[in-house]
Amino acid sequence: MKKLAFVATGYIKKHDGVSVYTENLLIELLAHSNTTKTDIFIGKSVLELLKNRVLSSETKELKNITFIPVNDNNFFFKTLDLTRQMYKYGKYDLIFMTNFMPILFTPGKRIKVVHDFSKKKFPELFSKFSLIYNLFLVKSAKKLDFAIGYISQTTQEDMKKYFDIDENNKKLLFVPNGIPFKVKNFSRVDDKVAFDKFKQKDLNFCVVGRINKHKGFDRLLKFCNYFENSLKMKKKFDFVTLHIVGKQTKETENIFKNLKFKNINLVFHGFLDDDELNKIYQKSHFSFFLSRNEGYGLPLIEAMWFKSIPIISNIPIFDEIMGTDFPKFDDITGYEEEIEKFIFSIFDDNKTLQSIYKQIEVVIEKEMQGYSRSANNLIDFLESA
Repeated sequence: MKKLAFVATGYIKKHDGVSVYTENLLIELLAHSNTTKTDIFIGKSVLELLKNRVLSSETKELKNITFIPVNDNNFFFKTLDLTRQMYKYGKYDLIFMTNFMPILFTPGKRIKVVHDFSKKKFPELFSKFSLIYNLFLVKSAKKLDFAIGYISQTTQEDMKKYFDIDENNKKLLFVPNGIPFKVKNFSRVDDKVAFDKFKQKDLNFCVVGRINKHKGFDRLLKFCNYFENSLKMKKKFDFVTLHIVGKQTKETENIFKNLKFKNINLVFHGFLDDDELNKIYQKSHFSFFLSRNEGYGLPLIEAMWFKSIPIISNIPIFDEIMGTDFPKFDDITGYEEEIEKFIFSIFDDNKTLQSIYKQIEVVIEKEMQGYSRSANNLIDFLESA
């Protein structure tokens, strides 16, 4: 029986992208783990949370799965204790880490997963320390780790572009994202309900993610300023609401400073649990994803599951997920008039609405198998390691 260390110490209570990726991959992996001894290293403060979310009635009874708590009082102690615990529990055939960490010594072959290269693409949006630290993580992984995992073809291409890492000089493993169970557990909106929503005179938008420039909030506000003035003249909707869900950052105050809309109601929700977030998606006609870069775009998939139509930026990962034919917006098209035209075309033409929903269904079908594919790829890689 192969022995796998699954390092989940990047998992946090507020379920960021790495946390969602970690728990969903783990669910699929444990469902196929009857031939693998799996030790799961997890911060002690979230151990019970992770167990409750990933263990099924069947996997709870398996003796080959062990959860090992790691001191997570702070990042320094977590790194030290993780290394100590791995050596304590013996040698592993493979040590799989769901994100990059400064772990250089382990009792077995090591693979870390890279999610995106935003810091290389937009260094001006990050601190100098963050850039230096990220450079250290990638270069040390290239030189010292057994392999590197990547979650999308876009990430793989960026890895080659920025660090000259490819299959010619490094073992690589494709471990993609997919549709998370926290979404799959909720029934999809009925087609009739989804279509009837566009007969309403109220218009609901939502945007989900960190409130900063990297996530494209400045682009969104360009549209809002334009749309605010347009609404004064066109009177197409009785009431317009923008639901803002996500963690506020240091940039938040500057982004929304002196911002006042009379025709668009801004509602700040902060962090929401799954139930509340899903309700926002369900009521929203459109969801904005105007990011400058993404490793995958989990909220995009969530929105489409609940049939909220995405308004997306023209970046490689969204091409990979949505296909080249789905409408996208960038500095060339602008974020004002063209987005408004897209919105009005869907409200005014039922055939356009049907076409967009058909494209969404193709994407959902494709992404359904993402985490299962990741688990199978990891198991195959473990067997051959």
